[in-house]
Amino acid sequence: MTNIIGIVDEPVQPGKTDNLDINIHSKALIKYVADTTTPITIGIQGEWGSGKTSLLNSIYHHFDSEEAVKQIWINSWEFSLLSTPEESLLKIVTKIIDELLDADQNKSRKDKIQNGAKKIFSGALRIGASVALGNEAAAVAGELVSGGDANIGALRSQLTELVNDIEQRKTNPYKKIVIYVDDLDRIEPKNAVAILELLKNIFSVPNCVFILAIDYQVVVKGLEHKFGKQTPENEWEFRAFFDKIIQLPFMMPMGQYNIGKYVNTLLKDIGYTDDEGLDETSIREIILRTIGGNPRSIKRLVNSVSLIQIFSDLKISEENENNTNKDNEDEDLDEKDLKFLLFSLLCLQIAYPPIYSLLINKPDFTSWDDHFAFNETKRSEESKETFKEEFENACKTNDFNEEWEKCLYRICYERPRLKPRVADISKFFSYIKDELMIGKQEIIGETIAKIMSETSVTSVTSTDQGQLVLPERQGAYKRRKLDGFETWVIDKKTNDNYNEKHIELISTIYEDLKQEFIQIAEFYFYGGITLYSSKHKFLRCGGKYGKEGTSLHPIKHYENDYKIPLLSGIKTSMYRKYTPGAKSSVHNSHMYGMYIDNLETYLKNRKIILNLCHESYKMAVDFWNIRLQINERNKIIYAKDINIENNDTQYETLALRYLDPDYSYEPK
Repeated sequence: MTNIIGIVDEPVQPGKTDNLDINIHSKALIKYVADTTTPITIGIQGEWGSGKTSLLNSIYHHFDSEEAVKQIWINSWEFSLLSTPEESLLKIVTKIIDELLDADQNKSRKDKIQNGAKKIFSGALRIGASVALGNEAAAVAGELVSGGDANIGALRSQLTELVNDIEQRKTNPYKKIVIYVDDLDRIEPKNAVAILELLKNIFSVPNCVFILAIDYQVVVKGLEHKFGKQTPENEWEFRAFFDKIIQLPFMMPMGQYNIGKYVNTLLKDIGYTDDEGLDETSIREIILRTIGGNPRSIKRLVNSVSLIQIFSDLKISEENENNTNKDNEDEDLDEKDLKFLLFSLLCLQIAYPPIYSLLINKPDFTSWDDHFAFNETKRSEESKETFKEEFENACKTNDFNEEWEKCLYRICYERPRLKPRVADISKFFSYIKDELMIGKQEIIGETIAKIMSETSVTSVTSTDQGQLVLPERQGAYKRRKLDGFETWVIDKKTNDNYNEKHIELISTIYEDLKQEFIQIAEFYFYGGITLYSSKHKFLRCGGKYGKEGTSLHPIKHYENDYKIPLLSGIKTSMYRKYTPGAKSSVHNSHMYGMYIDNLETYLKNRKIILNLCHESYKMAVDFWNIRLQINERNKIIYAKDINIENNDTQYETLALRYLDPDYSYEPK
């Protein structure tokens, strides 16, 4: 049998083997759909990639052989492409009508329904073309649901009549109609909710079962414009919207997936293991401590394994040709254990890139200690009021009673994504140490280092210069646009002589900025790292300053009358020194500079620096039109409540005021 190269990220096709062992759940849903009274709407819930489409496929496949069941499949994402929610709904309804009319022999009724639908659709498209998403979507929905004959209410009545007649006609075999609506969570959340709001008006058609594949979190995100961010106080509003549409919620049983069997099957398919495979219990332990049981994430993992397997096979083949290959008699771990360790490290690489990077620096994690933690955090975690108590309590548990575990806890503490999973990360390493490498702990570092030399080719954080080619500088100013932070770091080390202290400080700031702004801003990598939102630059960082420092350049805030902040131990200044008559001296007058000497200084001032970055972001997003603007050539100054044009006296007075390096304030 030829091995598969790569695992295609597609749902399980109808009739294919279910290696996740959730047949009992699909059988239960099938029986429910077959026996339930109608109309009813079932919501198949689960995160993206959790297997919702595969489950729908299994239900569809079962009823495909049932003559009494008419099935209609709607891919909502395809219908939503280049369409408004209103247009998407109309396409969906059109599809349903066309499928139902296929079973109807009454030509006059066909014509009546089609003509009524055309009236609705032409009106709806006219409305939808002129209305943006948001609060106005409800108005569109209202007009579609009311307003004489040409409305969804009338259409629903006609569909009800059609379905009832089809069900009662002796020549017609259909007794129940099942309508599947897939891929709602691939649509922009706000659009998905708008489609659901419109669809709910046709869900109450007798003899019809609607089965929707939707992630509840998509619904929550799509309703934020209406209810605000979800909180314990307003959670019921989000749930009420969902419950109004869904009569039977079904959550994908990811906790019950047979992950060991599923992963082993995929590993056998790519030729990574023999028929015996790896230990399924161990696989499950590693998977759940790292990437989780999402089938899509598992497929990505297996594709990484497949690439490394090819790489390894080619290496062995080359060694054989050159007679340099050594047998495995002197290996400390047998082949299966080595394969499992490689598999485990890939799980770590995908799930926790920062921890994987720590292993690159020091592969023997059992030697991690307080000094290693200090090099990573500079004790920044101790500035948190809650740290001491939480750390002491953690150290009393089996997960953090060894020195390397305490070190891990410190490193993860201030990382929002890692802190909730630190116990899982600790258990992951303990499994490697106490189970896989038992009795061979003296060679943990050596063994991990050897394997990581192979896994580095799939790392998204690797900074191996041999794997990266810097683009040529382009443009009048020879700018080089780089494709990410790792490439940027290499550029700085190679061309601008940044040392490790510079990189350490900038990396810390960059990780903080990602946590704060990655969802709401765009990051660009040129000479510095530049953040944009609403197409406006609000922050630049990454310049080299002193022996180990860097700089940040945010926007001045109008609420402080465009003054620059005074910070303890950090130099702040105007973007450039103002010289009357010099046009270039007012360049970027709306910004200022913060010059940070070293990592320790940044950590002491981290909170206030990030607050100032957020103020800068607000200026770019909400108050861009009232930012400070100074033009020396035309003697122009624009600011809040200030509009000076061609007035030399007023201009010079205000320019000297706003660009005075002592024009400052002390932030709270």
